[in-house]
Amino acid sequence: MSLEQIQAFIEASGEVEFKARNKSEMYDWVNRTLRDLHFRKLKRSGRGLVRRYLAKMTGLSRAQVTRLLAMYLRGEEVKPKPYRRHGFRQRYTREDVESLAAVDQAHDTLSGPATQKILQRAYYDFAETKYQRLAQL
Repeated sequence: MSLEQIQAFIEASGEVEFKARNKSEMYDWVNRTLRDLHFRKLKRSGRGLVRRYLAKMTGLSRAQVTRLLAMYLRGEEVKPKPYRRHGFRQRYTREDVESLAAVDQAHDTLSGPATQKILQRAYYDFAETKYQRLAQL
């Protein structure tokens, strides 16, 4: 499409909104569109027009389209950021949890500090190694 055709499309589509079915297809389409329109060579008014066109066709917010365009201008392929889970390191093993539950059940569910003291005594006074990590609760 030429810039004139994009302008006519945006004006004619009015309140109609589009939504992408598949993210990978959407990002591939954005890459192709930017490449085909020679986005890097466009003047400011043309870039604004393309920005509105991409937002209309993909259903993305203005800010997200801006991020994608910045990514393209840096010379990167337009693609979603990979999901990275930030989890805490696991401190207690399954056996620790089962031991804690067994101690708690054996003592009729005492308060936290009382259970903590029992676990400390089991490890420090009676040298039961299975309570080593739980003694530091």
